Amino acid sequence: MSRPPLPVRPSLVVLCAAAALLVALVAALAGPPPVRGAAVPTDCLRAQSQVAHVQGPPEVSGPLAPAARRPTILGRGAWSFFGDQRAITVGGIVYTGWVTRSGDVVVARFVPGAPHASSKVVIGHTGTDDHNNPSLLPTADGRIVAFFSPHSGRFIPRSGPGHMYYRMTVAPGRFDRWTRTRRVPVNAPGELGFTYPNAIALSNDKTFVAWRGGCWEPTFAIKEGDRWGRAREIVVGPRGARPYAKYGAGPPGSGLVHMCYTERHPNQGHTGVHCLEYRDGRFTRADGTLVAGLRGLPIPAAKGDEVYRFDRRLRQAWVMDVADDGHGHPLVAFSVGNPRGPQHYLFGRWTGTHWRLTQIARAFSDFGGRLEAGGMTIDPNDPYTVYLGRMLDHRIRVEQWSSADRGRTWRGVRRVSPEGRDCFRPTATAADARTVVLFVCGRSRSWTDFRTEIQAVALDPVAAPAPPSAPPKTGTL
Repeated sequence: MSRPPLPVRPSLVVLCAAAALLVALVAALAGPPPVRGAAVPTDCLRAQSQVAHVQGPPEVSGPLAPAARRPTILGRGAWSFFGDQRAITVGGIVYTGWVTRSGDVVVARFVPGAPHASSKVVIGHTGTDDHNNPSLLPTADGRIVAFFSPHSGRFIPRSGPGHMYYRMTVAPGRFDRWTRTRRVPVNAPGELGFTYPNAIALSNDKTFVAWRGGCWEPTFAIKEGDRWGRAREIVVGPRGARPYAKYGAGPPGSGLVHMCYTERHPNQGHTGVHCLEYRDGRFTRADGTLVAGLRGLPIPAAKGDEVYRFDRRLRQAWVMDVADDGHGHPLVAFSVGNPRGPQHYLFGRWTGTHWRLTQIARAFSDFGGRLEAGGMTIDPNDPYTVYLGRMLDHRIRVEQWSSADRGRTWRGVRRVSPEGRDCFRPTATAADARTVVLFVCGRSRSWTDFRTEIQAVALDPVAAPAPPSAPPKTGTL
């Protein structure tokens, strides 16, 4: 039998309330709390002078023609925004993966333009959660590596701390045979496991592997051959906030990794967009200014290049994709908006001296307004073409938008997804001169409740739309 609660005297309630008020007042006078694990410099919240105004006239989009080819349905399943690469091409064959409603982690391969996936294989079981999709990486000799993990957290998985797993095809072209399942043996301190694997080849035997680590901060380690280096947190957000990061590879052989992130989840409060570069154990800004070496990690989130500063009219940001312009300069595609209202897709480009922002198109919240929009990805064959999901007439569809003037102005080119379906979260891979665009179609109520399928379409190149005759106007949206 449980004991009845003890009576509380009114005087004690007043005393506790007064003490709480005093603590809050002292905290407010003391300023923001220090970032865990790093000394916060006095200028860590200082706005940087490189930030440009959003440029460009309103979007240009008439009725869009459909893609010449019908999409191919590859299988039933889903994926999230932040685990990449979701699709790769090796020897003219496209490889992709997803997680099924029964919790299986699936990898599939298909020839672009074929009527169906040529083969699929289950490489693991992590539970029904769209965060658990595999992230793929081709090796120098033509094999495939797949990283995957359960959506780790305080309650998921319920059996205890999660792990990051990886498997590899045993030989080039042997998609039917995979190595045994191995665990990533390193992680940042904390009990929140691994989420969102991102793997980028630095050289033939060295790989940059990033994920959301034990304290939900962006974390990475270097894998050299079969040896794993120490795991380190890259950036930390304001106290109680968790940055969300996307990564992109620099030019082949450069050893360069681009990284862009928000200071926190948009639902946690105001967010901007910051970027960093990684090469040879050093994190820098786009102009080469050193931010920190390995011993200086983690970095306060505000110390990266400030690409987009939170604007009360444009609202919160959500990073969608990061890429390279072919010359070692970073590009970032992201959304800004109100979780329950209109949103805009923006494009950030490092010109070599400053960041330039332009509007691509307007978008709207999907599924009741969670500030996730429909997703956006940068074309691996053309850094000034994007594929984005936006809501029109109560349907989310994937469209192709391109720029003929290096991202200053944008025009709609064609619809990519089929009519009559909600399609979103696109990704893309280069298959020679063609780009294969993959996306999710169906109904998704939450990360654990989805009735969706993965579709893919191979697109032939089209001429970029001509830029407008008048120069673009400068100003906020």
